[in-house]
Order: sequence, then C-alpha cells, then structure tokens
Amino acid sequence: MTKNKKNGLKISKRISNHLIEAFLIFASVFFAFWLTEYRESRNNETALKISLQHIASEMKYNHKRVELIYEYQSNLILEIDSLRKQTNIDWEKLNGEDLTIWEGIQLPALRSTAYQTFLNSNISDNAEFQLVKSLADIYNTQSIIERLDNSIFEVVIADKQLTNLTKIRHLAEIYTGILPDVMMQYQFGKKNWFYKYGYDLEITNNKLKKIIDERTLQR
Repeated sequence: MTKNKKNGLKISKRISNHLIEAFLIFASVFFAFWLTEYRESRNNETALKISLQHIASEMKYNHKRVELIYEYQSNLILEIDSLRKQTNIDWEKLNGEDLTIWEGIQLPALRSTAYQTFLNSNISDNAEFQLVKSLADIYNTQSIIERLDNSIFEVVIADKQLTNLTKIRHLAEIYTGILPDVMMQYQFGKKNWFYKYGYDLEITNNKLKKIIDERTLQR
C-alpha cells in the first residue's frame, strides 16, 4: 500500500513537472512571438514617423514655391493689365521680354517624391485613415498643377509664340486660380496632421491668404 502511494506520488510529480515544462515552453514561444511583433510594430511606427517628416519637409518646399509663383504670376497680370490700359501701346503684339518684371514663365514645379515613396513602400498601411485621406486630398489637388506644368512643357516645344502677352496672361490667370486651392489643402493638412512633423509655415502673401479664407468659408 505504501509502495503504491509512493508510485502515485512519483507519477503525479512527473505530470506536474511536465505541465510546468509545457507551460514554460508555451510562455517562451508566446513571449518570442510577442517580442517579434513588438519590434515590428516599433519599426513600423518609426518608419511612419520618418516618412511623414519627409512629407512635411516636401510640403514646406512646395508651400514656398506656391507663394513665390502666385506672387510672380499675379504681378505679371497687373503689369499686363496696366499695358492694356495704355492706348498708345498695342499690348497684344508684345512679348514677355517687354515686361519690367519678366523672369521667364516660372512654373511651380511642385515635388511629390516623398508622398510617392509613402505610397509605394506600403508605409501608408500603418497610418490612420483620416491622415491618408488628408494626404490624398493634398496631392490630388496638387496633381492638377503638375499636369498643367507638363502640358506647358509640351506647348513650349511646339509654340514659339508662347511668350506673347495674351498667352502669358492666360497662363498666369490659370495658375493664380488653381494655386490657392493647393495652398488651402496644405493649410488643412498642417492644422490637422503635419504641424507636429515639421510643416509649420503660415501664408505670408496677403492676397493669397484672403482668397483662401474666402474659399474656406464657402466649404
């Protein structure tokens, strides 16, 4: 009887040891998986943060270009309209070289490399939906300017009279009409997402700011 009890205790102890060993193995495997996922999550968060910082830097560059080109194109319109009012000048026969502020056509040439990298590397999978939507709104609006730039490059090759004042004014009017929409999307993105990543620029051109404020109220 005593012998049977001892054997029973040994068996029970072995089962307990096996259970403990099994639990320790399960715990170590679970911890290994958790640690791997944690590291991947941290790596994904780091990659997302760096990507958004690059996009914010790209937006700062584009912001400055939008303001610069908007002011230049607005001034072209002002000078051309001033010439139109002078009865002793046939302004339609003049070219850009006849303007005092002429510095060429001056396209915005906005950048989108950081955003394309964000999309192509699948980093966007780790971002909040509203942030991804905000970026899509920004760069979809910006793509209108990019397509316009490309169209003008094609026209330059085929049209030697592109710098005629009538055509210059037409182009300037198109740019000054679209650029405020681009800047408006940039300011929305800055307010909601990108200020903390480095895009912190305010609009310095008073006329541009006034137009954007008016369009914002109409939304």
